[in-house]
Amino acid sequence: MPSVGVIDIIEHLPIGTLTPRLDGNGPFGPGNHIISTWNDSGTTRNVDDTFGVIVQINGAIAPKLGRIPGFSDGGAVDLEIYEDRITQLATLHQMFGGAWIPTQVEDVTFAPQLFRWVESLPGRVGLYVSPTWHVDLFFLRAL
Repeated sequence: MPSVGVIDIIEHLPIGTLTPRLDGNGPFGPGNHIISTWNDSGTTRNVDDTFGVIVQINGAIAPKLGRIPGFSDGGAVDLEIYEDRITQLATLHQMFGGAWIPTQVEDVTFAPQLFRWVESLPGRVGLYVSPTWHVDLFFLRAL
């Protein structure tokens, strides 16, 4: 049986212990966004105070956007993939010399989609939202 270290447990808490909290600064429209703080019901929090993020489509979806059919439970889970990327998410960490580097880059082709930080304590999140889309971010916090 594989062993799991205490640090691994703290950095990557089980999904059931995480609470998604809407970023009140959204929805985020087309273009580039750099997010280092987010609005949690009127409280400003740092991105490094989270364990990941859920990306959710906000608003109407243009009918011309192509979809590839996928699994659906008839409710919240709908895994139809959009032919074009909805958004791109990049977690960024700052090196001692001051340079920012991406440690995780994710293309979102269906939503909602959950991402847990591969490396903990990101300093900021880079978000590119494709034209015609608007997305909301739900940052994951411990209970």
